[in-house]
Amino acid sequence: MVQEGMSQNRDSSCMNKLLPCMNYLNGAKGDPPESCCNPLKEVIRKMPECLCQMVSIKGSKAAEQAGIDVNVAQMLPAKCGQPVNYMGCLKGASNSAGNSMGITITMPVLLAVASLISFQFL
Repeated sequence: MVQEGMSQNRDSSCMNKLLPCMNYLNGAKGDPPESCCNPLKEVIRKMPECLCQMVSIKGSKAAEQAGIDVNVAQMLPAKCGQPVNYMGCLKGASNSAGNSMGITITMPVLLAVASLISFQFL
């Protein structure tokens, strides 16, 4: 039970770091601002398990319901200069996920991130 609370705190911290990306994910034009990219890069480097936990069927559906632009979300890490390989999450070990996040990203990653952030503040 204590471990669950710690996990929720980490998830909340991750989501809070990504709040500056919401305007961009909801249809802003041009390049994402540094205020979005810098926290996203930090999450990718320091909390890859956060992104792993956010990708789920439930998270993807919530993102769609939040009106997140799927194409923008899919390209965000690369536009920020930090593409990730989300396939590392399938290995099950957070170290494996962290070490392999560096090549490509699948769409659900940021959709889930954005949806969880959106619904936290609704």
